Amino acid sequence: MRKEVYGIMNVRVKCLLDLSKENVCDPHDSMQYDLPAGATAKDLAEKLDLTPDNIKLIFINYKESTLDAELHEGDDIAFSPY
Repeated sequence: MRKEVYGIMNVRVKCLLDLSKENVCDPHDSMQYDLPAGATAKDLAEKLDLTPDNIKLIFINYKESTLDAELHEGDDIAFSPY
C-alpha cells in the first residue's frame, strides 16, 4: 500500500549550486524526504531551511514549476538559485 494513503508521501530532492547543503540537500544525489500529503514545493523548501527568495528555478519531475505546486508520492524536485 502506498504511503500517500496514510497522509505521508516520499519525494526526492536535489539542491543546485549555492543552495546545496551537506547532508540536507545534495547537488549530486537525490535525498529522500517524507512530507504530508498535499505539501507544496514551498513546504519542502521550508523543511530544508531554504529561503524561498533565493530559489529562482524549481523543477518537478524535470519540468519547470513553481513554489506553490503540489507535490506527489515519488516526485523528483530540484531547486536552483539561477
